[in-house]
Amino acid sequence: MLVNTERKNLNLNNATISEDISTWVEQDIIVPDTKPDAVKIINVSVTPYISDFDVYNDKIKIDGKINYFVIYKVADEKFSTRGLFVSHPYTQIINVKGIQNDMDIGIVPITKNIIHSLPNERKIAVKTEIIFKIKAKKSNSISLVNKFNTDDPIECKMCRSNFNNMMCVKRSIIASKEDVVLPSEAEDLFEILKVEANIVNTEYKESYNKIMLKGDINIRILYLAENKENMVKKINVTVPFSAMVELDNINDKSKYDIDYVIKDFDIRINNEITSTKTITVEYQIEACINMYEEEEVEYIDDFYSQSKELTYDTNDMQVVSTSNKFTKNIDIKENITNILPANAKLVDYDLDLSYINYDITGNNVTLSGTAKVNLFYINQDTLELESKSIDILVNENLVLDEVQNNSKLIVDIKNNGINIVQNGNDIEVKIGLKVIVIVENVSNLSIIDNLNENDMELVNLDSMNIYIVKPGDTLWSIAKRYKTSVEKIMKTNENIVDENIIDVGQKIFIIR
Repeated sequence: MLVNTERKNLNLNNATISEDISTWVEQDIIVPDTKPDAVKIINVSVTPYISDFDVYNDKIKIDGKINYFVIYKVADEKFSTRGLFVSHPYTQIINVKGIQNDMDIGIVPITKNIIHSLPNERKIAVKTEIIFKIKAKKSNSISLVNKFNTDDPIECKMCRSNFNNMMCVKRSIIASKEDVVLPSEAEDLFEILKVEANIVNTEYKESYNKIMLKGDINIRILYLAENKENMVKKINVTVPFSAMVELDNINDKSKYDIDYVIKDFDIRINNEITSTKTITVEYQIEACINMYEEEEVEYIDDFYSQSKELTYDTNDMQVVSTSNKFTKNIDIKENITNILPANAKLVDYDLDLSYINYDITGNNVTLSGTAKVNLFYINQDTLELESKSIDILVNENLVLDEVQNNSKLIVDIKNNGINIVQNGNDIEVKIGLKVIVIVENVSNLSIIDNLNENDMELVNLDSMNIYIVKPGDTLWSIAKRYKTSVEKIMKTNENIVDENIIDVGQKIFIIR
């Protein structure tokens, strides 16, 4: 006879697939006829974006574009330095074991290595190593039994656990095209040399069935000033963004994890506006919203009947019961002597974290490697822009609490700011790192289905037994084996005062 059950329905994720896949992209940049010939390459900065991707079993086909900002030396009486911006499409197919098209997938591309050459004065060859940081997870609808509805009592071992019940995952694109007036202290723009854009100051607010997202795009611009011979300047501008995203089933228990990725970004001087202090910024930001509820659930972990034979199906699943985020800020300070040439004036710098590695051992996360700092300075003897790179050693250890033996750790290292102060030929470097660790607590759950009870042949069960405890035995497992109850065993054996404490070799009297 089929036994009716009462159940708790949950939506839980599989453990996240987290992979960093490296690939190389080679492209040629042609200097247009409107620009002077290139004599020497000073710097090439490369920013990849992903516009779309297709998922196959164990493969992803990625389509996107790469923005190149090239700073190069020219033979020109007015400007010895010029800048060139181009954007080229690319397509890559990468192998990711375990990836499937029914997963929720996020991909963030970052640049690691840039190799450039100047075959001739009109062509710049660039080879770039791109790291695709991939995170993928699959949602599972599960149903945990918390009660049996039957006339014959069933012995139940209850379990109480916390779960992050996933309510929805939604990806939303925030896009805009805006004209931005530079601050009054900025010089008139002649040419943009280099751009770095990052998302900062993000926040959200619930509003009925919607969530309002807010944040800023912080843009660092290195540029050549109008009518200023060899005048290289740096300016920071902030472009705010916001969006309203509809979500179902928002309530007082709703919690959110929100990640942002810049999907596309373009910046240019707006020649249609008379002022040469106006730029046009066009962007697409993807916001990935994970909405969930934290719930404590009591469910049946094991069961048996003293009088009936039970048959049932089980589906064993490994899922993430809870996920916690830990954040730690790390400050690195280093003084470097004699790094700049004589009469050098530092005008800009940027930070590359792709050479920092991490190792996970238990609840320890160890960071090692180097933070690469790129310096841009004017040689005041030649009035030319030059660049060089330095490596700052990183060796940090993080100890995390609440990490279980079956936890999976996902580590992300972000730029939390860099500041450099020049003192003659020396510099003082201050780097801020934000280390984000997602701890996924993985549980093995047995999902019970098609439970039936049938008559039991009790003739084969002795009414009295003596059992000697073996390694791994519990009072529950012994009671289940002999179709009795933990309560009866403890009543018969008065020396057992705690059902969780029995000793190997101990004799236990069992009366059915």
